[in-house]
Amino acid sequence: MTPLVLLRHGESTANAGDVFAGHLDVPLTPAGVLEAHAAAAALAGWCPDAVHASPLVRASGTAEIVGSRLAPGVAVERHAALVERHYGVLQGLRRADARARFGAESVACWRRSPAGVPPGGESLEMLHERLRPYWLEVLMPRLESGRSVLVVAHGNSLRMLLAHVSGLELCDAIAVEIPTAAPLRPEVRLPAR
Repeated sequence: MTPLVLLRHGESTANAGDVFAGHLDVPLTPAGVLEAHAAAAALAGWCPDAVHASPLVRASGTAEIVGSRLAPGVAVERHAALVERHYGVLQGLRRADARARFGAESVACWRRSPAGVPPGGESLEMLHERLRPYWLEVLMPRLESGRSVLVVAHGNSLRMLLAHVSGLELCDAIAVEIPTAAPLRPEVRLPAR
């Protein structure tokens, strides 16, 4: 039995528009809803004991769709720690417009460098630290007790959670591509007690 599945939300209106969403609460597109149903079909036969999600509607909506198919009656637990990183001045901008305004090199550094912080935003290192209490106090104890969990969140929050769950270095976790609504079954490395 798979103890943990990580799932990025289905396509959102920001994904479709190539926009930095971050903390913006943007909905799923019709294609994103279909992706969520396809993710549920791909996970058919697996019944998680818990479903955790970012409270942003693109993730919580995906979690509701997938959770209702896999584990009817299991309520989606929303955890603020799972919210996508804050993109600061980039939030709401199309990626091409952000590169034109701030320079491609700056935007690339802010996006994928562990310490890169867009003005007014959050670095991946900061996001990693934000997720630490969720990992140590919420998710790890559930996994240690033998419970299975579906976590539905965002590309960057899932990458940084993956660093905690699998013991990856930040640079390795940052390099992981996480497509929308594609289930990821990570190797879980629980610390020895």
